Amino acid sequence: MVRRVSQPDLVDLHVHSSASDGVYPPRSVVERAAAIGLKAMALTDHDTMAGVPEALDAGDAFGIEVIPGVELSTEFEGGACHILGYFVDPGSEPFAKVLAAARDGRHARNLQILERLQDLGFDLTMDDVTRRQQGGTLTRAHFAAALVAKGAVADWDEAFDRYLGRGKPAFVPRVRVEPTVAIQVLREAGGLAALAHPRQLGRSVAETEAWLTRFTEAGLEGVEVSTPDHTANFARHYGQMAERLGLVPTGGTDWHGREGSGIELGVGRGQMAIHYTVVEQMNARLAARGG
Repeated sequence: MVRRVSQPDLVDLHVHSSASDGVYPPRSVVERAAAIGLKAMALTDHDTMAGVPEALDAGDAFGIEVIPGVELSTEFEGGACHILGYFVDPGSEPFAKVLAAARDGRHARNLQILERLQDLGFDLTMDDVTRRQQGGTLTRAHFAAALVAKGAVADWDEAFDRYLGRGKPAFVPRVRVEPTVAIQVLREAGGLAALAHPRQLGRSVAETEAWLTRFTEAGLEGVEVSTPDHTANFARHYGQMAERLGLVPTGGTDWHGREGSGIELGVGRGQMAIHYTVVEQMNARLAARGG
């Protein structure tokens, strides 16, 4: 594997594995992160921490710090947003209840998605979908992979653009937790909560800051400033918001390991460089409140 990162203090704080909708199992993800020279990475699978034990063991084996994390799906007025949790204790009862509710919601939604795809004429069964699941959370990405395997679409992007994306024929909304509830639950579990990819809120810069202010009042302590879909201008705006609100300016690639995505672990589209000082800031926050 080619080493693409020369600096010894870079990190990636938003990474997925096959425990949710990533391509590679946790151990392989950690091995790749170590091979490209990252000092630390956070495993942040969707609504599950099932891959964290394997990732932590791999971190010890390959000499890279692995931060136990999660990405919670939440809903706010008029849209959805994702809340990242770092250094979370999965044994927390309130947190476990939120994950259980998320699993139940996903299961009900998956059955409806399958029914809609079948109504659209696709010869698809749940076995076809779960065949591509390597444990952990079953997501729309698994439906996309099944459609590709059936030859119904050319690739994952087409599956979402035509059928599975928001507003498309097979899209099914599901009950999600409120962002403020997710933030509070993550804090109760000893974790640090951060807003993922704020640009995906689909709001103006001013509206985004208003939501960030509300989330900060609920206990949010970080916001992703650097992501693959943030231009330098957006990153500057979000960095300024973080400074005004006293948030940790985090960053990550949201890497899933999909071939052809243009996203590389650690560097995104080549423009990212998240330094270990971010991890130090998070640890300082947790230490200050006894976490």
